[in-house]
Amino acid sequence: MMLSVIKIRIREVAESKGITTAYQLQKLCDVQATVAAKWYKNDLKSIGIESLDLLCKKLDCTPNDLLAIEK
Repeated sequence: MMLSVIKIRIREVAESKGITTAYQLQKLCDVQATVAAKWYKNDLKSIGIESLDLLCKKLDCTPNDLLAIEK
């Protein structure tokens, strides 16, 4: 049985929208610098629904764009 892993793709989606730094993501989403830095580095163990919703709205995407399943 092969295990699947959910991969966070915030940085990839942000870069495809022209957001090339954590600072730009911070300003776009109006969040603390530390939060934006973790998002931008895809350095997350979990992400809340409200954060996911905010990112989807600001990056004009869906959760399927931000989360991918790797096998």
